[in-house]
Amino acid sequence: VPAGGDGDFFLAVEDKEYRYTGGLAVLADYLADAALLVVPDVKRLLHALPLRRASLARCFDLGLAAWLLAPDDHEYGWPRLYAARQGRPDCGDHGPAREALIMAADMECRLANSELDHLYRTLEMPLIPVLADMEQRGVAVAPQAFAAFLEEVRTELERLTQSVYTAAGGPFNIRSAQQLGELLFGVLKLDPAGKTKGGQLSTAQDALEKLSGRHFVVDTVLEFRKLEKLRSTYLEPLPRLADAAGRIHTAFQQTGTATGRLSSANPNLQNIPVRGALGRRMRTCFTAGAGEFLLAADYSQVELRVLAHMSRDPALLEAFREGVDIHARTAALMYDIPLAQVSQEQRRSAKTVNFGLLYGIGPRKLAQELGVSQAQAGAFMERYFSRLGTLKKFYEEVEAEAQHCGYVKTLAGRRRPLPGIHSHNRQESALAQRQAINTVIQGSAADVIKLAMLAVHADEELARMGVRLVLQVHDELLLETPQDAAEAAGRRVAWLMSAVRPGGTDLLVPLQVDWGYGKNWAEAH
Repeated sequence: VPAGGDGDFFLAVEDKEYRYTGGLAVLADYLADAALLVVPDVKRLLHALPLRRASLARCFDLGLAAWLLAPDDHEYGWPRLYAARQGRPDCGDHGPAREALIMAADMECRLANSELDHLYRTLEMPLIPVLADMEQRGVAVAPQAFAAFLEEVRTELERLTQSVYTAAGGPFNIRSAQQLGELLFGVLKLDPAGKTKGGQLSTAQDALEKLSGRHFVVDTVLEFRKLEKLRSTYLEPLPRLADAAGRIHTAFQQTGTATGRLSSANPNLQNIPVRGALGRRMRTCFTAGAGEFLLAADYSQVELRVLAHMSRDPALLEAFREGVDIHARTAALMYDIPLAQVSQEQRRSAKTVNFGLLYGIGPRKLAQELGVSQAQAGAFMERYFSRLGTLKKFYEEVEAEAQHCGYVKTLAGRRRPLPGIHSHNRQESALAQRQAINTVIQGSAADVIKLAMLAVHADEELARMGVRLVLQVHDELLLETPQDAAEAAGRRVAWLMSAVRPGGTDLLVPLQVDWGYGKNWAEAH
């Protein structure tokens, strides 16, 4: 366990404890012979020590185990784990490293009792070296592309600023909530869409979105904020983070979400805008190394496919098996019209409901998304569930399982405790109900993409081609491949991804993988 700075550790060997401050290579050789190696964070250890990968089979990761047992705790670093042990009846006069060994024995029993030990051993632990390799490799960026995009965004921000100044009758600080509020509600006399906790008229993002279309200034400010975030969060800071080889290295956080999805930090590359014209332009800034292509492989609607499998809804199963547009098919059922007569607006509404229900959306939020009244949204949901009746039954069964067990499980056996499901507070219990659905579907989708990463990383054929994982973003894998192997690599990656079996089970619908390759991410995606 860490004792201080880099290269400073507490070691427990059987019943004795030591403080080690020597060379890391010597320590790595010593640890290679350990029958059991208990550490708070195995991935961090891999980065710090030239540890032999064979030693990983004998490692126990305290932070990872703690996260599987309590995925909503948010913090799994050694200081918190050690502090939580103090004052317990079984916590004797031990040093921190000795305490870690005792902690590991306790967690192993709890993982087994919770039926999480298989998930820990076969999915989460094997994923650690995959993530470590991706972090070390990084992803290449194109400084010239970033610079050109930044210049265009700055020019557009200036144009939008002058447009708002004209409406305001002069310059003011657009970033000031107070000054913007004075313009919107004082000068322009717009009806406010809410108040802050302090009682001020709100100019927050959600409040302005409700006012969208009421005045051109509102829409101009919304566009300004979108571009300003792009400038300040990505276009200016990201190029500065590139190393001497022109590559950015994110840190993948395995324990960052309660559903099991990976997150990333320093920098967060999972929130890179990828949709629309701005998203495509952003992707052109991420490129492949010399003589290589980027290969992007993306699961198509994996969460809805998981929903179809778990709910066994006949309409969803049929649509995915026949390769029909799932949103158009849903719209046809909801509006009771032939598939060929579904309008784009009807498809958009069905798509909003399809995805919204995965996140526990209610009538109020759906009304905002669709731009209709809450009563209309409620009627829309009723029609949806009446046409896809098996889904309603499935959602009720998930909530009943949460009520009975106090937790829900994903396809691979991941658990999320939901103590709020038994709360007498209606808001808490409603939140737990939404989390139950969200965890079962989104968590199972997380199982799928992690299994895909393991399969791709371990594949000998891809290794012979020289194909390497560089990034994972939601349902997409990004790889670097030699240009002459790109076509074969794409077919191989897609096959591996479509063949994963979460929980050892074949899904009732096929997993579809869309893939492409090119010199940059935009060409590949």
